[in-house]
Amino acid sequence: MQIWDLRLDGVNDYAVLVHAENDVNFRELFTTTGQPKHWIKRPRVEPFIEKRKKVAKPRADISYLTVGAIILNEKAYQALREFLHPFGQFLELDCVGEVEYFYNVTNLISCIDYERSEKMGTAVIKEVFFPHMTSDAPLVFKDPYTARSYIYLNQAGKEKFEKIASDAGLFGARFVEAGKGFT
Repeated sequence: MQIWDLRLDGVNDYAVLVHAENDVNFRELFTTTGQPKHWIKRPRVEPFIEKRKKVAKPRADISYLTVGAIILNEKAYQALREFLHPFGQFLELDCVGEVEYFYNVTNLISCIDYERSEKMGTAVIKEVFFPHMTSDAPLVFKDPYTARSYIYLNQAGKEKFEKIASDAGLFGARFVEAGKGFT
């Protein structure tokens, strides 16, 4: 059994997004727990600009806003939506006048052996997965213990995601084998 953690690639090379509205609670809007979210209006986000720079870094097709979630531009959304839709929901964002999509994984699978996993306090920092977690069908999911931080894919899910991304020329995502700790 091989489980992969979906990470953002090139965080130092591409612009991350930040919440553009100071009057709304960022944590409440964007924290992921594996539960569906409902927004009354599109939250506004924008590329982060470093104080000493005048313009933001270039954007990736798959962007970072907060841990445990990905943001898809229109190109990435069109390419990945059919594959990702059964495992979560797409919520629209306003990114400098353009629609982008916050992908919220709602497919929760209890697959982490909490007792055998490495923890810091009560938080799991190095997962040990139950051995029964096998499936030939592609899966995108979260575990309740790490839902705020990680998006997991099984081997078939990783391969399908990579093929779709490669065929569409998408960039901004990479995979790290889960259970290896912080990398």
